[in-house]
Amino acid sequence: MRLRTIFLFILSIASIQISFADNETGRHIEPDYFDLPVNSDTSISITRFGHDGDRVLWIPSEYGVNKKRHYELLHSLAKLGHEVWLADIHESYFIPPGRSSYAGIPVDEIAALIEKSLPQGKRKLFIVSTGRGSAISLLALNNWQRKTGGSANFGGIVMLHPNFQADTPIPGTAMKYLPIVDSAQFPIFIIQPKKSNKYWYLGDLIARLNDSGSQVYTQIIEQVSDGYHIKPDATENEKKIARKLPGQIAGAIHMLSQVKITPDRKTSQAETLKILTIPETLQPYQKEALVPELEQQDLAGKMHALQDYRGKVIVLNFWATWCTPCVEEIPSLGRLQKSFPEKDLIVLSVDIGESKKEIENFLEQVPADFPVLLDPDGSLIKRWKIIAFPTTFVIDKKGAIKLAYYGALKWDAPNIVEQLRGLLE
Repeated sequence: MRLRTIFLFILSIASIQISFADNETGRHIEPDYFDLPVNSDTSISITRFGHDGDRVLWIPSEYGVNKKRHYELLHSLAKLGHEVWLADIHESYFIPPGRSSYAGIPVDEIAALIEKSLPQGKRKLFIVSTGRGSAISLLALNNWQRKTGGSANFGGIVMLHPNFQADTPIPGTAMKYLPIVDSAQFPIFIIQPKKSNKYWYLGDLIARLNDSGSQVYTQIIEQVSDGYHIKPDATENEKKIARKLPGQIAGAIHMLSQVKITPDRKTSQAETLKILTIPETLQPYQKEALVPELEQQDLAGKMHALQDYRGKVIVLNFWATWCTPCVEEIPSLGRLQKSFPEKDLIVLSVDIGESKKEIENFLEQVPADFPVLLDPDGSLIKRWKIIAFPTTFVIDKKGAIKLAYYGALKWDAPNIVEQLRGLLE
């Protein structure tokens, strides 16, 4: 009988959530380093923190290891009574960090890494993974479980803002998940920052994992965005919240250790991780459908509706202040607006999920030369099928979506301007 998912927004695990600072006892744990062979040709570089307690195999995100931030984090987790192995996948395979970096990693070799990381005796192995690292970890776990039948020494997986998007998102289309979410059968704990596009789809992911037979716990982290725990330019508030993460992970591990799942191997399928790259130009909008409704207030309280701009080309940009690529394209969106008369083209941006005060404070530092509309409760996310930020739709003079793009662009680049001028003819 499949275990039902327990969907918990755990605000605190008071007895276990210990911050870095709270745990500073003066005892310093020096890391050591070794290469772990996964086959006759390949070894994976491991940095080990501590030697006691249950073992944690840490699989970093597609953006690799930030040694300073990762070492601080894992040192503190080890001081909470865990042996932590940091697997440097990028260094081991000589690949640069980046959005698609895990696409070429052999899943069976990560499965072999899991098998060779299993401790002896009563100790258990827990995997902690981030971003796309969670996707390759779950694929490898499935591969390992299918080949070996699993092990009582495996305790579960903790995933920090996991990314299970099947492909590069296409604006206006529904979220497509990697099939692994429909066949995984493991104890899972998801730690999800609230300032993230993934937060808005977390319920959908939970439901899919639930149907597959996993048992899932979740914790939402307020005030921060994905990757806050390892950002090199983290704010003081992000650092403060990150200091709680080792205790939160320790609490997650404790909860997962109480769960036992008997997998139904009939649902297990072999998979690979494939990710498409994004061309840096506006893409033709393929979907034939009515333009979703949009009628929102701007910061001054003025109401804007799409029908008000019929007869103009509309560049409709969905974003958030915590999204670095969103912020990076604000100046070029402003320059784009200045290069077209407003009687021909209008740039409208919609901030998702943030308060008016948050946006006003942000715009004092990064001004926007176009209207910024408000969607504080994220009601437009599902209506417009916004899977990731930034997402931009270009609507023609008749009110039909003609072009779209997921990701940041240099909006005043000649090729982009030429595409937009084509809609004015």
